[in-house]
Amino acid sequence: MTTTRRSFLGLSALTLTTAGLGLAGCSNNTASASTEIGTTLEEIIELAQKEGKVQLIAYPETWANYKGHFEKFKAKYGVDTPVASPEASSAEELQSVKQLKGQKTQPDVLDIGYTFTETAISQDLISPYKPSNFDAIPEDLKDPEGRWVGAYYGVLSLGVNTKLADRPEKLSDLLDPAYKGKVALPGDPREGASSIATVFTAALANGGSLDDVAPGIEFFAELAASGNLVNISSVPNALSTGQAAVVFDWNYNFLGIEEEMKTSGVDLEHFVPEEAVFGNFYAQPCTIDSPQPNAARLWVDWLTSDEGSEQYALGGAIPARFTELSEAGKLSEEALAKLPEPKILEAVNFPTVAQGEKGAELITREWAGKVRS
Repeated sequence: MTTTRRSFLGLSALTLTTAGLGLAGCSNNTASASTEIGTTLEEIIELAQKEGKVQLIAYPETWANYKGHFEKFKAKYGVDTPVASPEASSAEELQSVKQLKGQKTQPDVLDIGYTFTETAISQDLISPYKPSNFDAIPEDLKDPEGRWVGAYYGVLSLGVNTKLADRPEKLSDLLDPAYKGKVALPGDPREGASSIATVFTAALANGGSLDDVAPGIEFFAELAASGNLVNISSVPNALSTGQAAVVFDWNYNFLGIEEEMKTSGVDLEHFVPEEAVFGNFYAQPCTIDSPQPNAARLWVDWLTSDEGSEQYALGGAIPARFTELSEAGKLSEEALAKLPEPKILEAVNFPTVAQGEKGAELITREWAGKVRS
């Protein structure tokens, strides 16, 4: 199994080692976790500044503009944001909490795929915290007990190198012989969240639903049989080399490669298919008995704040409080220009954890036998 930032399948059966992640045998030093945790945001800020840092894991600088988050957070609070294993998968994040529990290097906050939230809860890896904007976060982007919040989400998009292919008006256009050898998923849908999302999107566009991804599998089976579907190892590489001309991925990932594509001479257009708007979020829980519990809570508060929401939007990630903030005029024009249109976001379909697991199980069971590209 590929264990990248996008991966989310097979956690229950996954046996992880920590070799190469810097997670095992790091230190015998135990964490001197604060016994005092603030009960107000003001107290949390004061105690977090004394702790001096929030230890993060799996927060790449180029993902959802986390580089901007780090810079603005430190400038405002004077709290550092070191990141261990920025490309770690959600499964590896949970493993790191178990492996490093009680040590100074234990992560304080995670950034995990939505399907991992129940596992994190069942394994007692989470310390509940309701940030100051908790009530403003939509119900489907938070745990009612505050065990996690989803501070941002993405919507599945199509990226097209218009030098090599015309922009399709709808997904069914991709069945046209003009797209022979030009269409690709971002990876294997038995392994990656963005690829799973692609199959869900195709299902929604072909009479399926969040409870029935079979039409999505059939759609890609037909693409493969026609020779239109190709396999790729990297979205940027595929678009820049001509290995594929039409690729699916999260909207913020396309935004993150725009400059690279310009340098490579690619005329990139990326857009959300209005016929099937599929969204998915990542959750940010504080970990149990973390070394810097106040800094952890302050980080989650920042991510859901007006300022944190602005940083997400600047990176193309839709902040959880998007509707509220956009209606109040609290997102800059620059940030709004990075996001899909409001009518797109109003139509987004979010799967439940159960729906995601059900869809993943069907794809794992049927993909190899039906989709032969």
